[in-house]
Amino acid sequence: MKLLEHYDVLVRELGPSGQELPITVAEMAALLSCSQRNVKLIIRKLQERGWIQWKPGKGRGNRSTIVLNKNIDTLIIEEAKRRMTPASIDESMQLLKKYQVQPSVQREYIDWIFHSYLGKQREKTTDELSRLHFPSYRPLPVLDPRDVCRRSENHIMRHIYNQLVTYDKETNTYLPQLAHQWEHNADYTMWRFYLQKGVRFHHGREMAAEDVCYSFRRHRETPSAYRWIVEDWKKAVTVNTFTVDIHFTKPCPFLLSLAASLGGSIVPEEHHDRQQLPIGTGPFRVKENSKNKLLLEVFKDYFLRRPFLDEVIIYFFPKLYDNPAAGSPSYEDQMNFYHYPYSGSRLEQLETYTKVDRGSKLLTLNRKSGILADDAMLRKAIFHFLSPEKMIAELGGTRFSTASRLLAESERENAVRSKSIGRSCLKNSSYAGEPLTLFSYAGAGNEADGKWIQKELKREGIDVVLTFFPYEELLRLPLSVKADMLLGEQLTDDNVWYTYMSALTGNHSLLAHHLPGETEAEIAAKSQAGENETDTAAALRKIEARLVQAHSFIHLYRIKQFAFYPSYVRGVQMNPLGWVDYTKLWYQS
Repeated sequence: MKLLEHYDVLVRELGPSGQELPITVAEMAALLSCSQRNVKLIIRKLQERGWIQWKPGKGRGNRSTIVLNKNIDTLIIEEAKRRMTPASIDESMQLLKKYQVQPSVQREYIDWIFHSYLGKQREKTTDELSRLHFPSYRPLPVLDPRDVCRRSENHIMRHIYNQLVTYDKETNTYLPQLAHQWEHNADYTMWRFYLQKGVRFHHGREMAAEDVCYSFRRHRETPSAYRWIVEDWKKAVTVNTFTVDIHFTKPCPFLLSLAASLGGSIVPEEHHDRQQLPIGTGPFRVKENSKNKLLLEVFKDYFLRRPFLDEVIIYFFPKLYDNPAAGSPSYEDQMNFYHYPYSGSRLEQLETYTKVDRGSKLLTLNRKSGILADDAMLRKAIFHFLSPEKMIAELGGTRFSTASRLLAESERENAVRSKSIGRSCLKNSSYAGEPLTLFSYAGAGNEADGKWIQKELKREGIDVVLTFFPYEELLRLPLSVKADMLLGEQLTDDNVWYTYMSALTGNHSLLAHHLPGETEAEIAAKSQAGENETDTAAALRKIEARLVQAHSFIHLYRIKQFAFYPSYVRGVQMNPLGWVDYTKLWYQS
């Protein structure tokens, strides 16, 4: 191993292989930080391996010559393959990250690991553990629903936590989960939940009513991505070990929908490292979570049916996503088994599952403050200047179809865009050349989308200043007064009512930060009315239609999600987040 390090230094200091270069033993010793006696031993070993050609200088003062025979990337890959074992690829991955291997070589190696090596080893091994390995583009250091609401994190958290109830899309009803029964008073200001006995957290303790009280209370007592679900929360009272009452200051007829969300995840009060190594009651527990990998291990004491998979291991390669190959998709959140944007020759050997994402990429126009709040003509001009069809054609990747509403089923015909109408609107607006601020978060294709928007509006005389923040930092900003526009993903849920409420009122929602005040009051009134979810969702659809007509926000496109997997994998189903549900996967012998 040390010999490889020495050769790496020589390549970096002397240049590419194949050229005859003059050098002295003393110079070699200085490069390799060792004595001249040791450098002679190193030279001999490098010659024996065939890595170099060495011609010693004849006579005092004459320089020797060296030829570097081997490509350093090839040697590193060979060493990485030598270290590979079916049970763990960690050591190999660490070696790959240690050296400055070309991105194209890293991509080819990762392609080999996940689509050739692991599949062949599965056929040979007698290991009874069923593992799912795949690469992804960014670490997931925060896995507590209180602190984050993003696509990748939400998907993983669905496997870590359970809620009191679960929503069944097929029947449009709520089913028992951690609670086996529930009831409410006449005006929906008090709900009682009867808890399932024998449910254990990942650290072994049995779940109790106090954990439910704490799990909801913490969204109100600390900054939370789900504070909005407890906006009218008054208190939670432990009736006994397995019964809890939740009281509200105003009617809360739709509590079951809120309780079924990730914000309703039940956690133990005493656990303190819940961001990175969270504890829930779900089918998988977090065994390791670092900048290099996330390891999920099946929870053997899970109170429902045990998943087939024993482990899910995700390896993170953020630097490769900063160096996309020509012609490769640039959108990061596109694949789950092969959660990786480089197609690779071996994908042809795999099964493919595709699905158009229910969510959309969204651009908000600030209706609370700033120039866009009162200038309908400027908002309309921006709408006409931005063509989703052109955006999809020029940026490509997994950008697949245009969007005009939160949910595709609500869309009619897309409104016609016209540059001439846009120019007329801009002329009649109050815009005087001042820069508009566009904020977004890093990743999810936002950088490319933001630059495209900036370029298109610049052509028409509208100046846009782009700023990209880490996701958590962005949501801590006073976005209603700091940003004229916000760009990001608008996620959806199986539950239509919840999709609209989280988008229009959720404090993790970019859209909610820019809604006009009168619309917020109207939505709040609808959320407290005693109508059923279907009728309320229909009313929220009408509110959305009005906002779209006023160009309060612009839906841009929907992405196409992909899953690539070997033929022996069964149970492949995508959830609303565009990821595969690990609890349903199994391997056919």
